[in-house]
This record gives sequence, structure tokens and C-alpha cells, in this order.
Amino acid sequence: MFASTRRTLATAAFCCGLAFSLSAFASACEDCYRNCFVERSQCRAAGTPQEQCLAAYVECRKRCNCQLP
Repeated sequence: MFASTRRTLATAAFCCGLAFSLSAFASACEDCYRNCFVERSQCRAAGTPQEQCLAAYVECRKRCNCQLP
């Protein structure tokens, strides 16, 4: 009688835990990407050619190691 209730609660707890961990991962990626954008803006403000700033920006985003676009 209680087996299905326990299974349902365990599934719900697993899903909530998974959602929280994915949320934290996405937040870390967003912070990393935001830092890359700030570095790119500073690069452009320093008068560095756009191509160099863009290449550094792409490398910075690669270092974030996120699967987000």
C-alpha cells in the first residue's frame, strides 16, 4: 500500500534535486559567460582590434566548458 507512495516521493525528490543541480550549473555558466563579455568590452575599450578581442572572447567561452549556446 505504501510502496507506490514511497516510490512517488522518491521520484519527486530525485527530480527536485536534479532541477536544483542543473539550475546551479546554468548559473555558473552564465556567470562565466558574463565575465567573458566584460573582458571583451574592456578589450575593445582599450583600443585592441576587434578581431583580436573576438578571438579572445571565443577562447574565454571555451574555457567556461559549458554546453549552453
